Amino acid sequence: MVPKEPESPVSQLERVELVLGAVELEGYMTLSQISAATGIPRSSAHRLLERMVKLRWLLRVGDCYELGTRIFELGSEAVRNHWFHRIAYPYLAELQERTQLVVHLAYLDGSDVVYWDKLPGTTGGRVPTRIGGRQPAHRTALGKALLAAEPDRCLKHPGFDSMKRSTPITITDRDELAREIVKVRNDGVAFDRGEALVEIGCVAATVSAGHANTSDGYTTTAAISICGPLRQIGNELVNPLRAVANRITRAATVNPMIDSRDELARDLTSPVTSQLDFRCVSDERERL
Repeated sequence: MVPKEPESPVSQLERVELVLGAVELEGYMTLSQISAATGIPRSSAHRLLERMVKLRWLLRVGDCYELGTRIFELGSEAVRNHWFHRIAYPYLAELQERTQLVVHLAYLDGSDVVYWDKLPGTTGGRVPTRIGGRQPAHRTALGKALLAAEPDRCLKHPGFDSMKRSTPITITDRDELAREIVKVRNDGVAFDRGEALVEIGCVAATVSAGHANTSDGYTTTAAISICGPLRQIGNELVNPLRAVANRITRAATVNPMIDSRDELARDLTSPVTSQLDFRCVSDERERL
């Protein structure tokens, strides 16, 4: 009998990703449920889960597994310690203090927006978003701003083949979304007037993190937004939003992940222009 070859590291990594994705979605799961959800044979799943428990990637409570403390540690540190977040956060806090509304920092992942940070508002109703959460890009001001900073080919992503409606005014047609993106490029900001959540509005603009060659082919562009009750989201928020977006982009002109220390020091001490055009970020910029 020919002995079975051991699983490759790639296969194991893919299985870990499947397990984490399933547990994240459900909150907690039994061994049988994880095996059924991921397609991993029960015996192999059990061995993998126990290794993940030892690494604190999972926590076993009785017969169930949930995300472990190490995952939360990594996630929290990733948010706080990323160089771009350290630059952007003081400006985001200033914007939140000025508007008293929810302020988001987000990036594009395929056809979704991922919330990188959220500063809660002190006025108006609750905005049900969370750090690490996702929303389809076509529904949100953040998503439309980010898509406007990318080449038109990004709208060919399979996620835009069937755009689901979350409110009566959600854009669900690719051609209509493309027209909206053109408008965002011309205006320099994007609005969501109850398209993602009923009676919740947002206004968003992009911020740039210098030049880089990234593995996913997107630009080094993130987006910030002001969000709150629809009645409080109007054109009066555009100038404060743009001013903060400009300041973040100026502060993050040099990407330390790809620029040398000498270049970084030189650029940080050199004068920077005060006028930046956010209407169309060039295709050569690469996303965070």
